[in-house]
Amino acid sequence: MDETTPLLPGEDGGGGGGGGSQQRGPRCASFFRARRPRTIYFLLSLMVFGLSFSGSLGDVPVTRLIEDNFCQRYYAARLDVATRHNKIDESLCKSDEIQSQLAYLNGLLPMIEAVVGLFVALPYGAYADKKGRKPVLWLSLTGIFVSGLWIAVVLALGQRISIYIILISPVFAVVGGGSTVLVSAIYSVVADVVCEADRVSAFLTVSLGSLVGNLFGPLTASSLMRTSSPWTPIALSLIILFLAMGVIGFIPETLPALKQEEEWSVSRDDSLYGTVNSYVWGFKDQIKEAIGMIRQPSLSLILFAFLCPSPVGIATSALFIQYVSMRFDWSMAAAGYLLSVRSMVNVFVVLLVIPGLSKLLVSGVVVKGFSAGEKDRFLAQASAFSLAAGFLLLAGTTMPIVISGLIVKTLGAGLPSLCRSLAAYHTSAENTSKLQTVIGITETMGLLVAAPGLAWMFSIGMKLGGVWMGLPYVVTSGYLLVTAVALLFVKLPTDSFVLLEETYHLQDVAPHTASVRSFLSHGTMPSRVAVVHKRPRN
Repeated sequence: MDETTPLLPGEDGGGGGGGGSQQRGPRCASFFRARRPRTIYFLLSLMVFGLSFSGSLGDVPVTRLIEDNFCQRYYAARLDVATRHNKIDESLCKSDEIQSQLAYLNGLLPMIEAVVGLFVALPYGAYADKKGRKPVLWLSLTGIFVSGLWIAVVLALGQRISIYIILISPVFAVVGGGSTVLVSAIYSVVADVVCEADRVSAFLTVSLGSLVGNLFGPLTASSLMRTSSPWTPIALSLIILFLAMGVIGFIPETLPALKQEEEWSVSRDDSLYGTVNSYVWGFKDQIKEAIGMIRQPSLSLILFAFLCPSPVGIATSALFIQYVSMRFDWSMAAAGYLLSVRSMVNVFVVLLVIPGLSKLLVSGVVVKGFSAGEKDRFLAQASAFSLAAGFLLLAGTTMPIVISGLIVKTLGAGLPSLCRSLAAYHTSAENTSKLQTVIGITETMGLLVAAPGLAWMFSIGMKLGGVWMGLPYVVTSGYLLVTAVALLFVKLPTDSFVLLEETYHLQDVAPHTASVRSFLSHGTMPSRVAVVHKRPRN
């Protein structure tokens, strides 16, 4: 199958034949439903753009309204006059107590989302493989929409209810599995309809939607907040999210009926309980086998690097906006523009820098030609050192230093994808799924520690004042430096396993964000079906 091959039966005009009976979906597809692979992944790119734009559009104004809620309560408890319905200037909301509460709340949101995801991702993954991708896409987007709507309602009620009720929003991930399941389903749709030769092009098309969405979202939000109010971008965010959901209606079911029969004919229990139970036991077996796999010293060092994405994402999203606003007396709307700078550099790095350096290192024009594994290892090491240097600069005392740190940090944006590729050299094809499981668990562990940890360090830094304001970034820089040094000791096995480029290219297509409001939480589009080929190194 290539990009011009019709996906649905009856499209090629060459007669029905028996092959059409193997396709999943209605016998006569809707006139408006996409039939060709290229159209399908273009629609997915459009949907991903809407989701990324919607998520990044809502992050800054939601953070500002949460801050305002804490601010209203703070002054209402200390002043004789009622301030419940009075507007308090943002500059008066930068006290240590208010900012500490805001940091802890923003830290709890992704932590709760991660815990919920641990419980629901597996059942929905099983459901997607049995019943199809579209039901899971619908459910995931419904849960994300309800979560965003819940946040808006809680903020709209203001002082009438506790702001901490907003922490219920990640629980709505039980409907559809949240963003983790959503991006997995999107990846599966692309893998279903595109042949191996065209996957890189397809994934680039989809990832471009995410890159552009995250580039213009913060820029639009900051502009609207300065000209109107935080509620304008929040309302627009929900509208765009709702419209993005509608794109699913134009996408056909892509799970082949033949594949469904092969995967599930071994089980007679067709109930949801039986489906989930079989996957749970399979998951347990994978964990047991994975324990032996990570005993490889080099692979353990690589896995250590997968603790990075969560602290990096949290420290350069909502916490970064709060940090800049607090330390340099910027409004959150003004600080939001810096997220677009980050996104712009990220586009440059992902689409130009990493591919360009990869070709240069392999070609041998500047240095002796690297093998594919040596190239990935070198780029991973360089990315880790770039992240460490960038985060140290983010702790700077002047805005030019912070902006330079943001740029230098973003030059290391490819670290997770490069480490995912590097890990594949230490794994056989039959162990790829186990590797993905271990990586996912490692990233979740990083999130569970980083979310409250960075909030606590930010609070301590505010109390100490002065240069200590950058404490979360100094500590993160130290961890990243340890990671970079650890990667220097990674050795490639004599018998390498080469991960195809398309299976990890999406890992860092979007800037990291730890906000539950964002579509691509922590910036990952996981490779659920990694394809590897075994070959000896030269």
